[in-house]
Amino acid sequence: MPPVWLVRLYQVLFAFLPWSVEYSFGSWAIELPAEPLLAISGIGLLLAWRQAGFPLPKRSALHLAILLWPTWLCATAFSSSMPLVSWKYVLIAIGHLWVFGAGMTLFPGLWRKVWPCFFWSMAGVALYTIIHHGFFYQFRTDQANLAPMPFFADHTVFGASVVMAIWGAIGLGERLDRYKGPAIALLVAALLLTTSRAAVLSLLLTGYLACWFLLYRHWQKKVLLAFTATCLAALVYWQPYWSAKLAGDVSSRERLNRWSCAWRMSFDRPWTGFGPGTFAFQYLPYQKPEEMTRISVVEPIVRRHPGNYGRGGGAHSEYTQALAETGWPGLALWLLVVFVALRQGAQNYFRAATSGQRRLALFLLLGLCSFFLHGLVNNFLHDARVAALVWGMAMAGRFVEPER
Repeated sequence: MPPVWLVRLYQVLFAFLPWSVEYSFGSWAIELPAEPLLAISGIGLLLAWRQAGFPLPKRSALHLAILLWPTWLCATAFSSSMPLVSWKYVLIAIGHLWVFGAGMTLFPGLWRKVWPCFFWSMAGVALYTIIHHGFFYQFRTDQANLAPMPFFADHTVFGASVVMAIWGAIGLGERLDRYKGPAIALLVAALLLTTSRAAVLSLLLTGYLACWFLLYRHWQKKVLLAFTATCLAALVYWQPYWSAKLAGDVSSRERLNRWSCAWRMSFDRPWTGFGPGTFAFQYLPYQKPEEMTRISVVEPIVRRHPGNYGRGGGAHSEYTQALAETGWPGLALWLLVVFVALRQGAQNYFRAATSGQRRLALFLLLGLCSFFLHGLVNNFLHDARVAALVWGMAMAGRFVEPER
Protein backbone atom coordinates (compact mmCIF):
# COMPACT_ATOMS: atom_id res chain seq x y z
CA MET A 1 0.00 0.00 0.00
CA PRO A 2 1.20 3.54 -0.67
CA PRO A 3 2.21 5.68 2.32
CA VAL A 4 -0.50 8.00 3.62
CA TRP A 5 1.47 11.16 2.85
CA LEU A 6 1.84 10.09 -0.81
CA VAL A 7 -1.89 9.40 -1.06
CA ARG A 8 -2.68 12.86 0.30
CA LEU A 9 -0.23 14.46 -2.12
CA TYR A 10 -1.81 12.67 -5.09
CA GLN A 11 -5.31 13.53 -3.89
CA VAL A 12 -4.42 17.23 -3.85
CA LEU A 13 -2.91 16.90 -7.34
CA PHE A 14 -5.95 15.12 -8.81
CA ALA A 15 -8.36 17.52 -7.12
CA PHE A 16 -6.66 20.59 -8.61
CA LEU A 17 -5.92 19.22 -12.09
CA PRO A 18 -9.33 20.18 -13.56
CA TRP A 19 -9.13 23.66 -11.98
CA SER A 20 -5.68 24.58 -13.28
CA VAL A 21 -5.20 27.74 -15.34
CA GLU A 22 -2.49 28.53 -17.86
CA TYR A 23 -0.41 31.66 -17.28
CA SER A 24 1.81 32.97 -20.07
CA PHE A 25 5.18 34.66 -19.74
CA GLY A 26 6.10 35.71 -23.25
CA SER A 27 6.56 32.55 -25.30
CA TRP A 28 6.53 30.37 -22.15
CA ALA A 29 3.51 29.20 -20.22
CA ILE A 30 2.83 27.32 -16.98
CA GLU A 31 -0.26 25.57 -15.65
CA LEU A 32 -1.01 26.61 -12.07
CA PRO A 33 -1.27 24.86 -9.72
CA ALA A 34 -1.01 21.64 -11.79
CA GLU A 35 2.63 21.79 -12.90
CA PRO A 36 4.17 22.66 -9.50
CA LEU A 37 2.02 19.91 -7.93
CA LEU A 38 3.19 17.50 -10.65
CA ALA A 39 6.81 18.28 -9.84
CA ILE A 40 6.25 17.82 -6.10
CA SER A 41 4.34 14.58 -6.69
CA GLY A 42 7.11 13.26 -8.93
CA ILE A 43 9.70 13.88 -6.23
CA GLY A 44 7.38 12.42 -3.59
CA LEU A 45 6.86 9.28 -5.69
CA LEU A 46 10.62 8.82 -5.99
CA LEU A 47 11.04 9.16 -2.20
CA ALA A 48 8.19 6.73 -1.51
CA TRP A 49 9.66 4.22 -3.97
CA ARG A 50 13.05 4.51 -2.29
CA GLN A 51 11.42 4.16 1.13
CA ALA A 52 9.70 0.96 -0.06
CA GLY A 53 13.03 -0.52 -1.17
CA PHE A 54 12.71 0.13 -4.92
CA PRO A 55 10.26 -2.70 -5.62
CA LEU A 56 9.69 -3.47 -9.30
CA PRO A 57 6.32 -4.56 -10.68
CA LYS A 58 5.88 -7.70 -12.70
CA ARG A 59 6.89 -6.90 -16.26
CA SER A 60 4.27 -6.97 -18.98
CA ALA A 61 3.92 -6.14 -22.67
CA LEU A 62 2.16 -2.92 -21.69
CA HIS A 63 5.09 -1.76 -19.56
CA LEU A 64 7.50 -2.52 -22.40
CA ALA A 65 5.40 -0.67 -24.99
CA ILE A 66 4.99 2.38 -22.77
CA LEU A 67 8.74 2.39 -22.03
CA LEU A 68 9.65 2.24 -25.73
CA TRP A 69 7.46 5.25 -26.57
CA PRO A 70 9.31 7.89 -24.44
CA THR A 71 12.63 6.27 -25.39
CA TRP A 72 11.89 7.00 -29.04
CA LEU A 73 10.73 10.52 -28.12
CA CYS A 74 14.16 11.11 -26.58
CA ALA A 75 15.91 9.69 -29.65
CA THR A 76 13.98 11.95 -32.03
CA ALA A 77 14.58 14.98 -29.81
CA PHE A 78 18.30 14.72 -30.61
CA SER A 79 17.59 15.25 -34.31
CA SER A 80 14.76 17.73 -33.78
CA SER A 81 14.31 20.77 -35.98
CA MET A 82 13.66 22.72 -32.75
CA PRO A 83 15.67 21.05 -29.95
CA LEU A 84 14.54 23.35 -27.13
CA VAL A 85 10.85 22.82 -27.96
CA SER A 86 11.31 19.06 -28.29
CA TRP A 87 13.21 18.56 -25.04
CA LYS A 88 10.65 20.59 -23.14
CA TYR A 89 7.91 18.45 -24.67
CA VAL A 90 9.79 15.22 -23.85
CA LEU A 91 10.40 16.24 -20.24
CA ILE A 92 6.69 16.95 -19.76
CA ALA A 93 5.72 13.64 -21.40
CA ILE A 94 8.16 11.70 -19.20
CA GLY A 95 6.93 13.58 -16.14
CA HIS A 96 3.35 12.54 -16.92
CA LEU A 97 4.40 8.94 -17.41
CA TRP A 98 6.35 8.94 -14.16
CA VAL A 99 3.69 10.55 -11.96
CA PHE A 100 0.59 8.93 -13.49
CA GLY A 101 1.90 5.75 -15.14
CA ALA A 102 4.69 4.69 -12.79
CA GLY A 103 2.80 5.97 -9.74
CA MET A 104 -0.22 3.75 -10.40
CA THR A 105 2.06 0.83 -11.29
CA LEU A 106 4.32 0.99 -8.22
CA PHE A 107 1.43 1.74 -5.84
CA PRO A 108 -1.76 0.26 -7.35
CA GLY A 109 -3.87 1.38 -4.40
CA LEU A 110 -3.45 5.00 -5.47
CA TRP A 111 -6.05 4.91 -8.26
CA ARG A 112 -9.03 4.05 -6.10
CA LYS A 113 -8.06 6.72 -3.58
CA VAL A 114 -7.39 9.60 -5.98
CA TRP A 115 -10.09 8.96 -8.58
CA PRO A 116 -13.02 10.42 -6.55
CA CYS A 117 -11.02 13.66 -6.13
CA PHE A 118 -10.72 14.03 -9.88
CA PHE A 119 -14.34 13.04 -10.56
CA TRP A 120 -15.88 15.56 -8.17
CA SER A 121 -13.57 18.30 -9.43
CA MET A 122 -14.62 17.53 -13.01
CA ALA A 123 -18.27 17.70 -11.91
CA GLY A 124 -17.54 21.14 -10.42
CA VAL A 125 -15.91 22.33 -13.64
CA ALA A 126 -18.88 20.95 -15.61
CA LEU A 127 -21.26 23.02 -13.46
CA TYR A 128 -19.08 26.09 -13.96
CA THR A 129 -19.01 25.46 -17.74
CA ILE A 130 -22.80 25.26 -17.98
CA ILE A 131 -23.28 28.46 -15.94
CA HIS A 132 -20.52 30.28 -17.82
CA HIS A 133 -21.94 29.24 -21.19
CA GLY A 134 -25.47 30.26 -20.28
CA PHE A 135 -24.76 33.51 -18.42
CA PHE A 136 -22.16 35.01 -20.75
CA TYR A 137 -22.94 33.40 -24.11
CA GLN A 138 -26.66 32.44 -23.86
CA PHE A 139 -25.75 28.86 -24.85
CA ARG A 140 -24.67 29.93 -28.35
CA THR A 141 -23.08 26.96 -30.12
CA ASP A 142 -20.51 29.19 -31.83
CA GLN A 143 -19.25 30.25 -28.38
CA ALA A 144 -19.10 26.76 -26.86
CA ASN A 145 -15.32 26.72 -27.30
CA LEU A 146 -15.06 29.51 -24.71
CA ALA A 147 -17.35 27.95 -22.10
CA PRO A 148 -14.76 25.80 -20.21
CA MET A 149 -12.22 28.64 -20.08
CA PRO A 150 -10.03 29.49 -18.28
CA PHE A 151 -9.70 25.98 -16.87
CA PHE A 152 -9.76 24.16 -20.21
CA ALA A 153 -8.32 26.04 -23.15
CA ASP A 154 -10.43 24.12 -25.66
CA HIS A 155 -13.82 22.40 -25.68
CA THR A 156 -12.36 19.28 -27.30
CA VAL A 157 -9.95 18.50 -24.45
CA PHE A 158 -12.75 19.25 -21.99
CA GLY A 159 -15.07 16.89 -23.86
CA ALA A 160 -12.49 14.09 -23.93
CA SER A 161 -11.86 14.47 -20.19
CA VAL A 162 -15.60 14.41 -19.48
CA VAL A 163 -16.13 11.17 -21.43
CA MET A 164 -13.29 9.40 -19.62
CA ALA A 165 -14.54 10.77 -16.30
CA ILE A 166 -18.01 9.32 -16.99
CA TRP A 167 -16.69 5.83 -17.67
CA GLY A 168 -14.31 6.01 -14.71
CA ALA A 169 -17.17 7.03 -12.40
CA ILE A 170 -19.32 4.09 -13.51
CA GLY A 171 -16.39 1.69 -13.10
CA LEU A 172 -15.59 2.83 -9.58
CA GLY A 173 -19.18 3.47 -8.52
CA GLU A 174 -18.79 1.80 -5.15
CA ARG A 175 -16.28 4.48 -4.18
CA LEU A 176 -18.70 7.31 -4.83
CA ASP A 177 -21.80 8.31 -2.86
CA ARG A 178 -25.46 8.65 -3.81
CA TYR A 179 -24.81 11.89 -5.67
CA LYS A 180 -22.85 10.07 -8.36
CA GLY A 181 -25.88 9.82 -10.66
CA PRO A 182 -26.69 13.56 -10.70
CA ALA A 183 -22.98 14.32 -11.13
CA ILE A 184 -22.77 12.05 -14.18
CA ALA A 185 -25.91 13.72 -15.60
CA LEU A 186 -24.20 17.07 -15.07
CA LEU A 187 -21.15 15.86 -16.97
CA VAL A 188 -23.31 14.61 -19.84
CA ALA A 189 -25.16 17.95 -20.00
CA ALA A 190 -21.87 19.86 -20.10
CA LEU A 191 -20.57 17.50 -22.79
CA LEU A 192 -23.59 18.09 -25.03
CA LEU A 193 -23.34 21.86 -24.61
CA THR A 194 -19.66 21.89 -25.62
CA THR A 195 -20.67 20.72 -29.12
CA SER A 196 -17.50 18.63 -29.33
CA ARG A 197 -18.68 16.16 -31.94
CA ALA A 198 -15.70 13.86 -31.52
CA ALA A 199 -16.26 13.60 -27.75
CA VAL A 200 -19.98 12.87 -28.12
CA LEU A 201 -19.28 10.32 -30.85
CA SER A 202 -16.61 8.62 -28.73
CA LEU A 203 -19.13 8.33 -25.87
CA LEU A 204 -21.74 6.82 -28.20
CA LEU A 205 -19.29 4.36 -29.76
CA THR A 206 -17.89 3.20 -26.44
CA GLY A 207 -21.45 2.92 -25.12
CA TYR A 208 -22.21 0.70 -28.10
CA LEU A 209 -19.12 -1.37 -27.28
CA ALA A 210 -20.31 -1.69 -23.68
CA CYS A 211 -23.57 -3.22 -24.94
CA TRP A 212 -21.66 -6.01 -26.67
CA PHE A 213 -19.82 -6.78 -23.42
CA LEU A 214 -22.86 -6.55 -21.17
CA LEU A 215 -25.49 -8.37 -23.24
CA TYR A 216 -25.24 -12.08 -22.58
CA ARG A 217 -28.40 -13.59 -24.03
CA HIS A 218 -28.43 -14.72 -27.65
CA TRP A 219 -31.60 -12.78 -28.52
CA GLN A 220 -30.12 -9.59 -27.08
CA LYS A 221 -27.13 -9.90 -29.38
CA LYS A 222 -29.49 -10.43 -32.33
CA VAL A 223 -31.39 -7.24 -31.47
CA LEU A 224 -28.11 -5.31 -31.21
CA LEU A 225 -26.95 -6.76 -34.53
CA ALA A 226 -30.22 -5.69 -36.19
CA PHE A 227 -29.83 -2.20 -34.70
CA THR A 228 -26.27 -2.04 -36.06
CA ALA A 229 -27.40 -3.03 -39.54
CA THR A 230 -30.14 -0.38 -39.46
CA CYS A 231 -27.68 2.33 -38.43
CA LEU A 232 -25.21 1.35 -41.15
CA ALA A 233 -27.96 1.37 -43.76
CA ALA A 234 -29.03 4.83 -42.59
CA LEU A 235 -25.45 6.08 -42.83
CA VAL A 236 -25.11 4.77 -46.37
CA TYR A 237 -28.47 6.26 -47.37
CA TRP A 238 -27.66 9.69 -45.91
CA GLN A 239 -24.01 9.60 -47.01
CA PRO A 240 -24.39 12.38 -49.64
CA TYR A 241 -25.95 14.64 -46.99
CA TRP A 242 -23.20 14.06 -44.43
CA SER A 243 -20.48 14.40 -47.07
CA ALA A 244 -21.86 17.77 -48.14
CA LYS A 245 -22.22 18.83 -44.50
CA LEU A 246 -18.61 17.95 -43.69
CA ALA A 247 -17.33 19.50 -46.91
CA GLY A 248 -18.83 22.83 -45.87
CA ASP A 249 -17.58 22.59 -42.26
CA VAL A 250 -14.47 24.67 -41.72
CA SER A 251 -13.36 22.61 -38.72
CA SER A 252 -13.41 19.38 -40.72
CA ARG A 253 -11.65 20.97 -43.69
CA GLU A 254 -8.93 22.38 -41.43
CA ARG A 255 -8.33 18.90 -40.05
CA LEU A 256 -7.87 17.60 -43.59
CA ASN A 257 -5.40 20.44 -44.15
CA ARG A 258 -3.36 19.45 -41.07
CA TRP A 259 -3.42 15.74 -41.93
CA SER A 260 -2.24 16.47 -45.47
CA CYS A 261 0.61 18.56 -44.05
CA ALA A 262 1.61 15.74 -41.69
CA TRP A 263 1.62 13.29 -44.59
CA ARG A 264 3.85 15.56 -46.69
CA MET A 265 6.15 16.17 -43.71
CA SER A 266 6.65 12.42 -43.31
CA PHE A 267 8.27 12.25 -46.75
CA ASP A 268 10.91 14.82 -45.81
CA ARG A 269 11.77 13.19 -42.47
CA PRO A 270 10.43 9.62 -42.56
CA TRP A 271 12.63 8.11 -39.83
CA THR A 272 12.81 10.65 -37.01
CA GLY A 273 10.24 13.27 -37.92
CA PHE A 274 10.64 16.94 -37.12
CA GLY A 275 10.89 16.40 -33.37
CA PRO A 276 8.38 16.06 -30.52
CA GLY A 277 6.19 19.13 -30.02
CA THR A 278 7.27 20.85 -33.24
CA PHE A 279 4.27 20.25 -35.50
CA ALA A 280 2.57 23.57 -34.65
CA PHE A 281 5.67 25.40 -35.91
CA GLN A 282 6.83 23.20 -38.79
CA TYR A 283 3.63 22.35 -40.69
CA LEU A 284 2.99 25.93 -41.86
CA PRO A 285 5.10 25.86 -45.06
CA TYR A 286 3.61 22.46 -45.99
CA GLN A 287 0.14 23.94 -46.46
CA LYS A 288 -1.29 24.21 -49.96
CA PRO A 289 -3.43 27.27 -50.77
CA GLU A 290 -6.27 25.14 -52.15
CA GLU A 291 -6.43 23.15 -48.88
CA MET A 292 -6.29 26.08 -46.48
CA THR A 293 -9.38 27.48 -44.76
CA ARG A 294 -10.41 30.78 -43.24
CA ILE A 295 -9.00 29.60 -39.87
CA SER A 296 -5.65 28.50 -41.27
CA VAL A 297 -2.59 30.41 -40.08
CA VAL A 298 0.71 31.20 -41.77
CA GLU A 299 2.67 32.09 -38.63
CA PRO A 300 3.00 30.18 -35.33
CA ILE A 301 0.68 31.35 -32.56
CA VAL A 302 2.89 32.29 -29.64
CA ARG A 303 0.21 33.55 -27.27
CA ARG A 304 -3.48 32.72 -27.12
CA HIS A 305 -6.18 35.40 -27.07
CA PRO A 306 -9.89 35.51 -28.06
CA GLY A 307 -8.98 36.46 -31.63
CA ASN A 308 -7.06 33.27 -32.37
CA TYR A 309 -8.93 30.58 -30.42
CA GLY A 310 -9.47 27.53 -32.59
CA ARG A 311 -6.56 28.41 -34.88
CA GLY A 312 -3.08 26.93 -35.18
CA GLY A 313 -1.95 24.18 -32.84
CA GLY A 314 -1.33 20.51 -33.39
CA ALA A 315 -2.13 17.99 -36.10
CA HIS A 316 -5.65 17.31 -34.78
CA SER A 317 -4.77 13.64 -34.43
CA GLU A 318 -2.51 11.74 -32.06
CA TYR A 319 -1.63 9.46 -34.95
CA THR A 320 -0.72 11.96 -37.68
CA GLN A 321 1.10 14.08 -35.09
CA ALA A 322 3.19 11.07 -34.09
CA LEU A 323 3.98 10.50 -37.78
CA ALA A 324 5.06 14.08 -38.45
CA GLU A 325 7.01 14.56 -35.22
CA THR A 326 8.58 11.13 -34.66
CA GLY A 327 8.52 9.49 -38.10
CA TRP A 328 7.15 6.13 -39.18
CA PRO A 329 8.92 4.27 -36.31
CA GLY A 330 7.29 6.66 -33.83
CA LEU A 331 3.84 6.06 -35.34
CA ALA A 332 4.44 2.30 -35.17
CA LEU A 333 5.42 2.54 -31.48
CA TRP A 334 2.37 4.69 -30.69
CA LEU A 335 0.10 2.16 -32.42
CA LEU A 336 1.83 -0.54 -30.36
CA VAL A 337 0.95 1.34 -27.16
CA VAL A 338 -2.69 1.61 -28.30
CA PHE A 339 -2.92 -2.06 -29.25
CA VAL A 340 -1.25 -3.41 -26.12
CA ALA A 341 -3.25 -1.13 -23.79
CA LEU A 342 -6.56 -2.22 -25.32
CA ARG A 343 -5.55 -5.88 -25.40
CA GLN A 344 -4.49 -5.74 -21.75
CA GLY A 345 -7.79 -4.09 -20.85
CA ALA A 346 -9.79 -6.78 -22.64
CA GLN A 347 -7.75 -9.52 -20.95
CA ASN A 348 -8.37 -7.93 -17.56
CA TYR A 349 -12.10 -8.04 -18.25
CA PHE A 350 -12.24 -11.68 -19.31
CA ARG A 351 -9.88 -12.85 -16.56
CA ALA A 352 -11.46 -10.95 -13.65
CA ALA A 353 -12.25 -13.08 -10.62
CA THR A 354 -15.32 -11.18 -9.37
CA SER A 355 -18.14 -9.20 -10.92
CA GLY A 356 -16.87 -6.01 -9.27
CA GLN A 357 -13.42 -6.44 -10.78
CA ARG A 358 -14.97 -7.28 -14.13
CA ARG A 359 -16.98 -4.06 -13.98
CA LEU A 360 -13.87 -2.06 -13.10
CA ALA A 361 -11.90 -3.62 -15.96
CA LEU A 362 -14.67 -2.99 -18.49
CA PHE A 363 -15.13 0.69 -17.74
CA LEU A 364 -11.41 1.35 -17.57
CA LEU A 365 -11.21 -0.24 -21.03
CA LEU A 366 -14.07 1.93 -22.28
CA GLY A 367 -12.36 5.05 -20.96
CA LEU A 368 -9.20 4.17 -22.87
CA CYS A 369 -11.21 3.34 -26.01
CA SER A 370 -12.91 6.74 -25.87
CA PHE A 371 -9.53 8.48 -25.82
CA PHE A 372 -8.00 6.42 -28.62
CA LEU A 373 -11.11 7.01 -30.76
CA HIS A 374 -11.14 10.74 -30.02
CA GLY A 375 -7.41 10.79 -30.73
CA LEU A 376 -8.15 10.08 -34.38
CA VAL A 377 -9.32 13.68 -34.86
CA ASN A 378 -7.72 15.58 -31.95
CA ASN A 379 -4.44 15.52 -30.05
CA PHE A 380 -4.24 16.31 -26.36
CA LEU A 381 -2.13 13.68 -24.59
CA HIS A 382 0.21 16.54 -23.65
CA ASP A 383 -2.54 17.91 -21.39
CA ALA A 384 -1.94 16.81 -17.78
CA ARG A 385 -5.61 15.97 -17.16
CA VAL A 386 -5.85 13.71 -20.18
CA ALA A 387 -2.46 12.14 -19.39
CA ALA A 388 -3.62 11.43 -15.83
CA LEU A 389 -6.70 9.60 -17.11
CA VAL A 390 -5.01 7.72 -19.95
CA TRP A 391 -1.96 6.44 -18.07
CA GLY A 392 -3.95 5.99 -14.86
CA MET A 393 -6.64 3.92 -16.59
CA ALA A 394 -4.04 1.89 -18.46
CA MET A 395 -2.18 0.99 -15.26
CA ALA A 396 -5.17 0.71 -12.92
CA GLY A 397 -6.00 -2.63 -14.53
CA ARG A 398 -3.52 -4.13 -12.09
CA PHE A 399 -6.34 -3.99 -9.55
CA VAL A 400 -8.06 -6.75 -11.47
CA GLU A 401 -7.07 -10.13 -10.05
CA PRO A 402 -7.13 -13.04 -12.52
CA GLU A 403 -9.66 -15.80 -11.97
CA ARG A 404 -8.10 -18.78 -10.24
